[in-house]
Amino acid sequence: MSAAGPLLRHRFETLADASAALAEAVAVRLRACIDERGRALLAVPGGTTPARFLTALGEHELPWEKVTVLPTDERFVAPSDPASNERMIRAAFAPLRDGRAGFVSFHNAGDDLADAAASLDRLLAGLPALDVVVSGMGADGHIASLFPGDERGLSSGPGVHAIAASPPDLPPRLSLSPARLRGADHVCLLISGQEKDEVLASAVELPGAFPVGLLLGRPQGLDVYWAKA
Repeated sequence: MSAAGPLLRHRFETLADASAALAEAVAVRLRACIDERGRALLAVPGGTTPARFLTALGEHELPWEKVTVLPTDERFVAPSDPASNERMIRAAFAPLRDGRAGFVSFHNAGDDLADAAASLDRLLAGLPALDVVVSGMGADGHIASLFPGDERGLSSGPGVHAIAASPPDLPPRLSLSPARLRGADHVCLLISGQEKDEVLASAVELPGAFPVGLLLGRPQGLDVYWAKA
């Protein structure tokens, strides 16, 4: 087994500061990938915390036409639904709004959850490994749509994992698998608040107890951008 890479913690007073620093670091990584291979593949989270990061990243001068973006996970809803991660990502990230960057949509892959997951599996099989992953984390330690107790999802194969609605009043989800997330060249975690800082500390001690533990112990390491508030 390969030795674990470093866990690098970058700590900031505000989410705006953390987002700006993360955007700078990701822009540098993307530029290096483009210089080396002529393209870059970036996965980003949904939710509310990443919006400032996406806005800041979009302000960097890059050849965005050589960058393809995809969500780390998506709710199985219409792309216009307020709950859609794609909707938020497109709204916050100017290169997508302007049509300068490519995008891999999890929508329109099929009307049936299992069929949509299978369709996305085939699509992802034709893509290289992710160059950069930016992940969020829930207060329960979940990443993407990989939740505590979801043994099938936490041990799923290389493509996309389908998550049935639970509880029943919430939409089902599609998520990149642990293998896709862990296999990226570079992974960053963006979190804020004392509670999540404590959850991450617990995951460092007991990585198997929290889905975020999947990102710990990678040979390439993990960069954590934490904001006090």
